Order: sequence, then C-alpha cells, then structure tokens
Amino acid sequence: MEPCFLSFDVGGSKYIVGLITRAGQVLVMRRGVWQALTREDILQTLIAEARALLDETGAQPVACGVTIPGLADPKAGLWVEATFSGIRDFPICALLQQALGLPAYCDNDGQAYALAEQVFGSCRDVDDFVYMNVSNGIGGAIVSGGRLLIGAHGNASEPGHCCIVPGGRLCKCGSRGCLEMHAAGPAIALNYREAGGAPDEDGQIASAKVIAQRARAGEPLAREIFRQEGRMLGRILAMEINLLNPAKVVLGGGVSLAYDLFGPELERTVAEQVYHGANPDYTIGPTPLGELAGLYGGAAIAVCRIEEEKA
Repeated sequence: MEPCFLSFDVGGSKYIVGLITRAGQVLVMRRGVWQALTREDILQTLIAEARALLDETGAQPVACGVTIPGLADPKAGLWVEATFSGIRDFPICALLQQALGLPAYCDNDGQAYALAEQVFGSCRDVDDFVYMNVSNGIGGAIVSGGRLLIGAHGNASEPGHCCIVPGGRLCKCGSRGCLEMHAAGPAIALNYREAGGAPDEDGQIASAKVIAQRARAGEPLAREIFRQEGRMLGRILAMEINLLNPAKVVLGGGVSLAYDLFGPELERTVAEQVYHGANPDYTIGPTPLGELAGLYGGAAIAVCRIEEEKA
C-alpha cells in the first residue's frame, strides 16, 4: 500500500482531519466545528478524530502534520501564538506524538499551504511564488528558488498585519489598520454591516459566505463589498510582487472560494500598481486545492520533513 500521512487542518472556527497518500489521494476525512478554542479542547478533539479515522480504516500512516493558524515554530513543534484565540506556546507536536505514536510536525498555515502547492498543487514546477491565505485571518508564504523563506524567527510573510487603512480598526496584534482587520472573512461581514447591509435570516451579521451568495444573486452592495476586497488584497499583493518578483501568486482560504467576485478587481489593482518592466509575466489565481488546501498542507508538512530527514 502506498504510504499515507495523517493531516490536521486546524482552522480558526473549524477543523478537518484526514489521511492522504503521497500521490495526493484523500483516503478519508472528518470535519468539525470547534466547541471551544482552548488548547485542551483542541488537543482532545484532534486526538479523538484521529483515533476514529485510524480505527475505521486500519491505516498505518508514516507521520502526521498540523497546520497552525498563527505563529508556529516548526523546529520545536510549537504553536507559538494565535491572536484570535489567545493560545500561546502550545507544544502540540509533542502531545500528538505521545498520544498517537507517530512523528508529528507543524507549521504556520500560510507556509503549510505553500508546501501543499509545491507537493500536491499548482506550483510543483514553480520555484518562485507568493501564497496568500484569506480566511478568518490572513496569512501567507513566500517561496524563492524552490525554498520557503523562513525569516530570522520563522515568521516570514505576514501580509495580514501590513497596514492597509492608516488609523483603522484595532488589531489584536496591537496595530491599527491591518489588512486582516479589513479584508479577512469576519472583516468582510463587518464592512457589509457598516455599509448598511441587511442581517441574515436569524438576525445576525451576515457572514462572508452569505454576502457572497447575495453578490452572486446580484445585490449591488454585496458586489461592491467584494470589489473593495479585491482592491485591498490587490494593493498588498502588488507590493509583494514588486518586492519579490514571483512567477505566480496563489490565493487560498475560505474567502478565496469567492475569487469570482473579488478576483477581477484584485487583478486590475495589481496591474495598475505593479512594476511591469520587472514583472512582465506573473500569474494570479486561486488554489486548485480549494477548501482542502489546509488538509493537503498538513500532509505536505509531514511529507517534506520525512523526505528531508531521509536525505
């Protein structure tokens, strides 16, 4: 049987646990929504779901990989920080390894998604690309010369904390006007409400998913909110292209599923602001891995670490 890997896609509001082969086949997976965002609840949930999958399939994965929303220390196997939940210094890999008896590896979700593009997705033959993940937060990764750019402290590429609105909304990182506070999924909902958008059927603030449905149905305000989204993301991506000279830009995360709504304005904004003499032939588009990019990311972390250790 082809080797398989146990993957944990840890999101800000939900999770996916699955088994993926080296060739990229998803053998089985389980989805869920967090009941609480404490380290104890997250760990217990991941272990229970993994054991259920292994009992169901009888599979013997080579290793497991975890995508971390926020800051991670891959070498130490540590979930360093998540501003949305307050989690700090969580030794998630050691605890999973102890519970499951498998080598466990982790990485920041943006970097994990970039690895997924290299191992399973659209960048298997691309050595220089930028990845931006737009979900409950906004993260990213940079691949240059075929290798992830890590940075001095392992935290390279945090586009969500670039200032897009000077003096704007206060971010949990301590700054104001961060892209994450104005263009991540919850920010889309807030932008819509502040512009006079109607609540959902339950009287709650309409989610980005509901707003996307309204935009596709032709609602003018919803469509404008996504055009605004494209402009904000496009401004940051144009800066990244001018700085990094990538061949490709890939967008992932739940918000990227609405690329049809914000993509044209994003591409127009980038085209206006990028230095074309230095960047004549870049491409931009959503990940082909769709909503499973995080699941593939967890597997890609494990694949890359195992292959590095064998080299």
